[in-house]
Amino acid sequence: MSVTYTAAKRKKICDYAIKYGKMKAHEMYGASRPSIDRWLKRYDGTKESLKEYSRKPKSHPNQSTKEEVALIVELWHKNKQFGLDYLYGKLKRKYNYKRCRETVYNVLRREGLVYKPKKKPRKRSNKPYNGAKVPGEKLQMDVKYVPKECLPQKLQDEGVRYYQWTIIDEATSLRYIYWYDSKEGANSVDFVKRAIKYFPFEIREIQTDNGMEFTNRFSNTKALSELDEYLQEVGITHKLIRPATPWHNGRVERSHRTDDRFFYDCISCYSLDDLRNQGKLWLRKYQNMYQRKYNYLSPMEVWKEYKLTGLHPIYDDNRVNAGCK
Repeated sequence: MSVTYTAAKRKKICDYAIKYGKMKAHEMYGASRPSIDRWLKRYDGTKESLKEYSRKPKSHPNQSTKEEVALIVELWHKNKQFGLDYLYGKLKRKYNYKRCRETVYNVLRREGLVYKPKKKPRKRSNKPYNGAKVPGEKLQMDVKYVPKECLPQKLQDEGVRYYQWTIIDEATSLRYIYWYDSKEGANSVDFVKRAIKYFPFEIREIQTDNGMEFTNRFSNTKALSELDEYLQEVGITHKLIRPATPWHNGRVERSHRTDDRFFYDCISCYSLDDLRNQGKLWLRKYQNMYQRKYNYLSPMEVWKEYKLTGLHPIYDDNRVNAGCK
């Protein structure tokens, strides 16, 4: 067994070895002869010379070069608003970067450009979710409050609120967003009509939470909601998630976090029309953002690949066999 000796203990052993010899010190204290030899070479009469020092290597043959570090830092300053995944996708796709994503993160952390957040303890272990693998098979829809900080003080004082309707395809992450100034069922119907025209594939199923703008499930009426009536009319299945389980709509909830970080934190809007115009540009940028879950393909590239080959570039197991033939 290895024994860790303090600097004071090492000094005591060295003094004893100098006075009585290394073998006597070994018999007296049990320290190995090679350790005593190593300590004596460093010993200058003070215990500070015997303190444990870092054994971390000062360099590594495979460490990032100065040119790579400079490129990563430069691209980070230009694209940091889109996050680490976008930066790595750009390095990989446009600069033929061969190292892994964690290397880029470590470079940024050593340069003081990012920090490692503390992990929050998980409160539950979620069951595995088998999402759709065919475009249009299932889409998730939800409503998000537009942060009031994006509005001018005059509109905030008047109590004006804007709402973002979002629908996202589970297979490709292509999505559509639109904004309204009220949260009501008629807007859900109008939004779905716009989404049907927007998506390049047929929508078969829409999954939502149990909000009043989507369903009358918890209302004192047996009548269908405006959205349910319209979806039945056009032949689209409406699936409701369990109450108080927003993670069942995790794909659209995660996209809302992306909106907060890369869109709402960077804009100011002066009217509903202004918000819609800025949102068009953001939607186009989102559709072309590289995503790690698709091996750094963008949602638009995933859809084009599926349309071209009939196989999903990530989820379809037959793609490998088809590529080998």
